[in-house]
Amino acid sequence: MPNHVTNRLEINADRETVQKVMNFLKGKTDDDNTPCYIDFNNIIPMPEELLIEKSSSGDLGMKYLKAMQLKPFYFLLDDDDLRAVQWMRGLAEKDRQEALQLGETYLENRKKYGYPTWYEWSISTWGTKWNAYHQDFEEPNILWFDTAWNGVPLLIQKLSEIFPDVEFHYAYADEDLGFNTGRGTARNGEINMTIPEGGSNEAFEIMFFVKPGMDEYFELTDEGYKWVS
Repeated sequence: MPNHVTNRLEINADRETVQKVMNFLKGKTDDDNTPCYIDFNNIIPMPEELLIEKSSSGDLGMKYLKAMQLKPFYFLLDDDDLRAVQWMRGLAEKDRQEALQLGETYLENRKKYGYPTWYEWSISTWGTKWNAYHQDFEEPNILWFDTAWNGVPLLIQKLSEIFPDVEFHYAYADEDLGFNTGRGTARNGEINMTIPEGGSNEAFEIMFFVKPGMDEYFELTDEGYKWVS
């Protein structure tokens, strides 16, 4: 499981504009009627062809097919590619065909989109492997959501490009308290982020801002913030 990163997005605008932004971000309601306040696809859409299985079998098939393109110049292959060739030759025919089929799709996607599957595309384009989850909206203008492993400042920057007259105040904090935090402002396609060193006082203070109430469990000492004993 990933570290869950809490994200806080404040839409600094009048009520009508806030509603316009929220309507733009809104995704489909889940089967259990959980509202979707933000769908990253509304900011940067993922190509549907990338919504395929991310698997070691597909990676193996892709490596094998790439290696075959160099045949008979096997001396150009690195050790990883040679292992892929040997491994593929040892698979049962059914498994081999499945790996080749998936690998071929991976190669086609890489040629067309630059990435084989949703996984690589999401990390590179959104900054995180999954869409937003654990979402909530705090009236009148604050959107809360979680992401896997990382914050998404580049997505917020893109959002400010779509709504150039709106100022977005964005902050995030990892569940690894006091580490992997950031805070900044985005407007008109530009973002100014502060990303402090992990464990620094500034990192902890951003975490306190993003995770209200956590400051009760820490005290500031000469050596920085420490758990209250």
